[in-house]
Amino acid sequence: MEDKKRFAINMVATIVAFVVNLGINFILSPYIIENVGVDAYGFVSLANNFVTYASLITIALNSMAGRFITIEIHRNNIKEANKYFNSVLVGNLIISLILLIPTIIMVFFLDKIISIPNEIMLDTKILFGLVFFNFALSIINTTYSVATFVRNRLDLSSRRNIESYIIKAVILLILFTVFSPKISYVGIASCVVSIYLILCNIKYTKKLLPEIKVSIKEFEIKKILTIVKSGIWNTVTKLGQILSDGLDLLICNIWIDSEAMGQLSVAKTISAVISNLLATVCSIFQPNLTIYYAKNKINELVKELKMSMQVTGLFANIPLSYLIVFGSIFYTAWVPSQNIELIQILTILTVQGEIISGVITPMYNIYTVTNNVKVDAIIRLVLGFVNVAIVFLLIKFTNLGIYAVAATSIIIGTLINVTFVPIYVAKKCLNVKWNTFYPIILKYIATSITIIAILYMIKIFIDSYNMTYNWYLVIITAFITGIIGLAINYLLLFNKEEKSQLKNVIIKVIKRERA
Repeated sequence: MEDKKRFAINMVATIVAFVVNLGINFILSPYIIENVGVDAYGFVSLANNFVTYASLITIALNSMAGRFITIEIHRNNIKEANKYFNSVLVGNLIISLILLIPTIIMVFFLDKIISIPNEIMLDTKILFGLVFFNFALSIINTTYSVATFVRNRLDLSSRRNIESYIIKAVILLILFTVFSPKISYVGIASCVVSIYLILCNIKYTKKLLPEIKVSIKEFEIKKILTIVKSGIWNTVTKLGQILSDGLDLLICNIWIDSEAMGQLSVAKTISAVISNLLATVCSIFQPNLTIYYAKNKINELVKELKMSMQVTGLFANIPLSYLIVFGSIFYTAWVPSQNIELIQILTILTVQGEIISGVITPMYNIYTVTNNVKVDAIIRLVLGFVNVAIVFLLIKFTNLGIYAVAATSIIIGTLINVTFVPIYVAKKCLNVKWNTFYPIILKYIATSITIIAILYMIKIFIDSYNMTYNWYLVIITAFITGIIGLAINYLLLFNKEEKSQLKNVIIKVIKRERA
């Protein structure tokens, strides 16, 4: 009962954080585009992508740190947990210092690496410098954020995230209002927010993990090597993902032009927010998955994983189906000055793969939980190189251009998600039947197709009356999509027992809100 209550609280906090972040993106993104231009806006996303490239250095250590610390805490090995925590903390501080010099050099010669219009050259370099500094801050924050994960108090981190989104929005509005518009303001706001989150997570570490004491004496290089030995394959996996879909903006900048980069960035803005939502929702289940594994409760782990697949699927197929069908309505109201037809086509290409990821994403937790990441990492790395090669050939020898960039990674990613991942997780990681998760995947795909088909018929009806595409129509179609999506998911995706569990969770959420 306590687990269900905690799940309900975590879920509510996560949803609220997502809504706040989405709302802020709705307001700020078109405002920034209008003031600095779509090509300049693309550099904000590109800067964040460069941070993703740099994060390859830290993934081996940080991707597995939470797992090792959580398992030791729940096995009452407090001394070992302290060694892991302090080893990771010191390791992250060292990494931050090591990265300082190369990032300064890269920012200085940034115009030699990517194509930057002269009129925003200095502003872009300042943005990249601030984004890299923010990355260093986030590395330090990663260690302290483990506390809420270990104690399954993700609601606390979600609340702080909500506050951080609001703080960031206020800072950006003040800077854009008081001073002349610059994209570097995004970097300033991000740094302030990261400092705030570090302070909050230090406080939570002291409160939730009083048995953890910060001490350099607890640092052990052997603990670092143990974590890195497991996490190095997560680095390889991430490299494969970057090669598959993380280079798209950079490829557009170098092989096409900065305007194409900006247009693709706009098309991926909302789907990126939804992708972050899926990762956050998955993180709600991960503490329990880790605890079940630590206690060797595989049946409970499988049941929890199935539920997480259905929940994340619901969070994915409703908003993404909306973008596929009603995206042109939304973009006309959101960024009316842009090429709506092009952005909508890019959105459809991008979103199709994200829908499948909705039900598959929770499975990636199992790689970390069971410490089985090697095979998946190698496969994704190979496919990543294949993706870059195919994109290069399509751009060079066809007229597909930006469409090749958007579509290739989605096709490759979808194939691996529906074939390799479910079987490997079932057989290798959990030692259950190879087809354990396919009934849910197939039901989810059927559910998503049904939702899209119904919404498409509604879109035909709307267009037959030549209705004006504006915010009123965006709100109406979003409301219709939400009702239809929830109904179809409830009827088709969940069985009788799961429906009962969902009802109990909703009742607990309502009671908590009233209290």
